[in-house]
Amino acid sequence: MKILIIGSGGREHAIAHKLSLSSDVSGIIVSPGNAGMEKTLPGIKTQKIAADDIEALLSFALKEQIALTIVGPEATLSLGIVNLFRANNLLIVGSTKEASLLETSKAFAKKIMNEAGVPTAAFSEFFEAEIALQFIHSSPHTKMVVKCDGLAAGKGVVVCQNKTEAINAVNALMKDKLLGENIDHIIIEDFLEGIEVSAFALCDGESFSFLGTACDHKRLRDGDMGPNTGGMGVFSPASIFSIADELWINENVFAPMLNTMKKNGTPFTGILFAGLMKTKHGWSVLEFNVRFGDPETQVLLPLIEEDLLPWFKASAAGTISELQNKLGRLSPRKSNLVGVHVVMAAHGYPGTEGVKVRSGDKIQFDKNFNLDSKDYLFFAGVDGIGSDLVTKGGRILGITALSEKFSSARKNAYDLISKIHFDGAQFRRDIANGQV
Repeated sequence: MKILIIGSGGREHAIAHKLSLSSDVSGIIVSPGNAGMEKTLPGIKTQKIAADDIEALLSFALKEQIALTIVGPEATLSLGIVNLFRANNLLIVGSTKEASLLETSKAFAKKIMNEAGVPTAAFSEFFEAEIALQFIHSSPHTKMVVKCDGLAAGKGVVVCQNKTEAINAVNALMKDKLLGENIDHIIIEDFLEGIEVSAFALCDGESFSFLGTACDHKRLRDGDMGPNTGGMGVFSPASIFSIADELWINENVFAPMLNTMKKNGTPFTGILFAGLMKTKHGWSVLEFNVRFGDPETQVLLPLIEEDLLPWFKASAAGTISELQNKLGRLSPRKSNLVGVHVVMAAHGYPGTEGVKVRSGDKIQFDKNFNLDSKDYLFFAGVDGIGSDLVTKGGRILGITALSEKFSSARKNAYDLISKIHFDGAQFRRDIANGQV
């Protein structure tokens, strides 16, 4: 099969790497991809079609006789690429425009969760800043979470420890163009305390397969300090997540969400990513995403031991239950190893502290930089100038290391990170701290 992967970051690099191991894949094209992918994955080609140009992507897929397309970015899904490809009889892994509202609208997701009986924090929605500010002033709670309703690349959620922070968050989102433009729809929800875990399921509208868990580090600096980012590192699997938890999440989160989405005429296909929190009262869903996480994918996929192509095909074709019956198991085989992924970001990232995110810095590797069979280098924000790779802003690259224990995986990841250099590089030094 010839595969098209849409996107340009570390997530798409990880998907391309995983599928390159399949004997049933004859070629992989990543669009738009990045310069680092072709350097590290022989046979991988990039195509400079923007991820949001869905008509051009359709024309390319038809011309190249693409057998299966996998969509990385949520913005591409929200434009309706799955609807478009299916209308042209092309297999594609992802959610429809209508089902993508689970990520593109926090209020929509909350309402579906309430309808499905999925545990989640209480919330209120607002379309005017002044009314939201009045709500904050009159609230009996001092802690709360302010979320913009639309897509925000992981930067539209502000966890507020007091009312002053909540007021500042509303003003920043709705008045001060924190995200580049003023937001006209937000929700404010109750503050939950606990440990966050990301869980992933591959869905086909009716059935699903549980893919695993990860714990992401969103803040820019050590100790979970600094601004929110798209993710500075991750470890997998989540150490607090047991087999009993997996069964509970499957029964009380993924299954009712799929049933409710189908009942409402918007069946969910593709990757359903549940952001969970384990509170003193049990599990609660913070939010849903409708695609693989970044950087979670970069550690999740290396921990899956088998060819993922049949599972992706089943998601696109609506045959997950058939594949499960054929294989005699509900999910792909997973390694007994654990993984740690560390992100290196550009100077100024994430661009919310008055410092411009820088591009154009040359990326250099020490002569003794070597990856063994349990190490992975995934490129994200990079460009090519001649034979050199240079930074292209944002998150630049990431290192994944697998091992029998988190402590050794973490050591291996940081040993490799220490051998990569570019001006202004930022990375956290505490990813997976405390994990053994």
